[in-house]
Amino acid sequence: MKLPDDFYFTQSNLQDYEDCAYRFYLRHLLHVKWPASVVGDAIAFEKMGQSGARFHRLIQQYLLGIPEDRLRDLALRDPNPEIAEWWENFLQYIPQLLDGQRFIESTLTTSLAGQHLAAKFDLVLVNEDGNLTIFDWKTSKKQIRKDWLLERVQTRLYLLILKQGGASLTDFESIGPEQITMTYWFTASPDTPVTIPYNHHAYQKDQAYFIKTIKIIIEQDSDAFNRTTDHQKCRFCVYRSHCDRGVEPGELASLIDFETHVGSDMLKIDIDRIEEIQF
Repeated sequence: MKLPDDFYFTQSNLQDYEDCAYRFYLRHLLHVKWPASVVGDAIAFEKMGQSGARFHRLIQQYLLGIPEDRLRDLALRDPNPEIAEWWENFLQYIPQLLDGQRFIESTLTTSLAGQHLAAKFDLVLVNEDGNLTIFDWKTSKKQIRKDWLLERVQTRLYLLILKQGGASLTDFESIGPEQITMTYWFTASPDTPVTIPYNHHAYQKDQAYFIKTIKIIIEQDSDAFNRTTDHQKCRFCVYRSHCDRGVEPGELASLIDFETHVGSDMLKIDIDRIEEIQF
């Protein structure tokens, strides 16, 4: 399959491919629009996405130095009363973890198997010891298990891209996997962030996995992008009726990784503004 020259592999499209190759083909190669909802309560789903975006914006402004009082006032006046609670929890648990140089809402790219990969990070923190921490803010209704996060494309791809491309943010000639950790912070359980350390074995495993996956995608014919055999993955897919996998959407309360579905197309990359990081 010939990919466009400006195609970037991201956690969103690679997770789609892992869940269902046909979904990847429809969404990211054919760009098929399908009039279906991810969940039954489409209005609540949209409001959750908008609330998450506003909360991420508050954190971004805080990290850029906007005074707490101004941001607290914004949180208190937000139409979603949960945001004020999320904000107070953030201020209670996170600032003491943020000593170091901050790279906020940064996009890094690298190459693998002759293809572009990109990730947009909520925050990358570089401390005095030369260690790097990826922070990712999650507004899902419930905390996600660490073992589940370990296998998600986002975790594996973000760690790999920071290992290969993170030197562009620092004065280091290179970065070892052991210098990197990833911390997920959940509004649903603010006192128990999930921290995932990286190591050389995990990096080699991730590198081999993504090389294999990318090669399969670029070498296979269009009719080889098959539908998943796991019908549970169809419950929250907008193409379920297109594939005759049901009409009724899943319930919002049962959606595990809410932000994956909200962010399926959120990473818009301006090719002219990205400096390719070679590896």
